[in-house]
Amino acid sequence: MFTPIHRALGIEPGAITHHLIDAAVDRRVEETGDLDWKTALYDSRKPTWQDEVAKDVAAMANSGGGWIVFGVEEDGEANGASKVTPVEWNAAAQQRILRAAYARVGPPVLGLEFFPLDVEEGHVVLLRVPDSRDAPHFARKGDDAFVAPRRNGPHTVFMSDREIERSFRERFQRFDDREHQLQALFKQAGQGLNPEQGVVIVMAALPAESGSGLAPMSEEEAHKFFRQPLLPSLVFPGGQSLRRWESTRVRKGMRHWLLRSEENDRRAFRKAVHDDGTVLAAYRLGALTDREEAAAYYPVGQPNHCLAADIESALIDFISVLRAHAKERQSNAGYRVRVGLIGRDSEPIFVRTNEGSTNYLLDADHSEPIHHFQPVTTDLNPLESIEVLLPGVNDLARDVINQGGIKYLKVMAEPDDPVQG
Repeated sequence: MFTPIHRALGIEPGAITHHLIDAAVDRRVEETGDLDWKTALYDSRKPTWQDEVAKDVAAMANSGGGWIVFGVEEDGEANGASKVTPVEWNAAAQQRILRAAYARVGPPVLGLEFFPLDVEEGHVVLLRVPDSRDAPHFARKGDDAFVAPRRNGPHTVFMSDREIERSFRERFQRFDDREHQLQALFKQAGQGLNPEQGVVIVMAALPAESGSGLAPMSEEEAHKFFRQPLLPSLVFPGGQSLRRWESTRVRKGMRHWLLRSEENDRRAFRKAVHDDGTVLAAYRLGALTDREEAAAYYPVGQPNHCLAADIESALIDFISVLRAHAKERQSNAGYRVRVGLIGRDSEPIFVRTNEGSTNYLLDADHSEPIHHFQPVTTDLNPLESIEVLLPGVNDLARDVINQGGIKYLKVMAEPDDPVQG
């Protein structure tokens, strides 16, 4: 980790410890645009404490991100750290700050991180506010007023109309750039498999905040990573069989690791996890078998046909990988995700489904031919609780299968289902 404290002390990136805070006090490290010392936590007994939270968080997010440190007093002249003033810290205190920040900042600032340090008689707590692509953020002031704060050196000031206008223009430009980057990644993910051999589902997830500052995974760590189990909470208990895509073929790419299927495996796939937190994947869903005895349950001999259940299975696999990699890369600010089906250009794609009680394959007449599949793009934070994450994943799956005339999920869990794992 590299903080403004490391920078001020002239030391290399490293762990955040109480020794770092002691050194900052000894050297009288001064506040900057991305470092704010706070003697105490926000006092929830004061009527305006939530406004203070919103102002401080929005100001950092509007200024490229930064760190707010609770439990360090500053002197009154140079705004330098003067002594440690331990604060009382627990999960309830963290939740109060998070709730206030979310409720009183618009749009919300995603990816806030807390780093509590044990010190004598309490804690020093560091809050990291990420650089936000959604700036400008507005902080509620009172009941009906909003302001757009920003950092000006060690102080917080309010943006002028002209600054707000410029910030909105920059936000729209960032959004356009991000969509182009996601489209390029989606295209890259789809190049790994040949859709002429069977319809393919392609997925790309771009983190809102890069995790490239972390050390890359070693080959041993990559092998362990790809052996992680699927999230059981995403699977509907008692539903249709879950299709699996497994292999041991881990390969090194440019700033990423790649897991791919064995040679000549009909269930071809490629899954790539990048150092910056990006995740790409492609799974073949068509022509998975040519056994005639399977024709009662699978569209044998029709490469541009696939099962809705296999689409759900691939999404469960992808979200499981994405959640694990977001945790490993500390990608806490969420992802922009794109999912699409690609097949032979000469014929439409058919998403097929099975009858509920017998599992027999229903005729293609029960589906809607897809002549031009519309890729589905959404925002997800894979590190949210399953209860929060699951509805968004359900919507993503439905947006894919609905284009083929299929209405119901049969493999993926939904919020009212019994919780697994």
